[in-house]
Amino acid sequence: MDTELNPAAKTVSGNADKYDSFKILMARYKKANQQDFFFEMLWILYAMFEDRTSAFLYYIGFVTEDRKKVVVAKNIQTSIREVLKLSEKASFDFGTLFGKTETIKKATTWAQKTSVSDEYQKELRMLLNRKPINSPDFLKCLQGIDVWRNQRNELTHALFSVTSYETAKKLRPLTEQGYQLARMLDNAVSALRKRSQQHSIREIFNLK
Repeated sequence: MDTELNPAAKTVSGNADKYDSFKILMARYKKANQQDFFFEMLWILYAMFEDRTSAFLYYIGFVTEDRKKVVVAKNIQTSIREVLKLSEKASFDFGTLFGKTETIKKATTWAQKTSVSDEYQKELRMLLNRKPINSPDFLKCLQGIDVWRNQRNELTHALFSVTSYETAKKLRPLTEQGYQLARMLDNAVSALRKRSQQHSIREIFNLK
């Protein structure tokens, strides 16, 4: 079976594989755009939002190396719960795109608070205090992703309830807006990755 159509056949591991996968998906996106395959474009954009927000949470130390579970290190668990205003037994919500964008918004806001005296917060502020992350445009980007996600979901749920003409009229602007948001998010995560090479929260707190 074609591994491109069977994700279970081969998983992406390492930066080189991820870069190759990204190039393939962007080539498919470009081809889909040329042929007005809007649903494939929406699918790729959504996957990109999921991947980039997971990467952001990884670089700030919230999730494990496979980016699927919450970091269990006790030295920052209290800090994470402070960020999310969660009680000791409350569960984390990183399994959805909305959960991830909300967490990133809370973390970037919390990192700038001067009323908190916390070692993790100090390191997080140093990591995030760079453009484009420490600008109002980044929060607007995250808010835009939430709006885009809702519009995409509404359009998907209404496919059999509205005419194909009405659907087509909404698809192109939705994909164009999604592409611009995806580029903004990717630029922010790329900047965060480069910054992490010099100031790594994961190394400072020995996070696995």
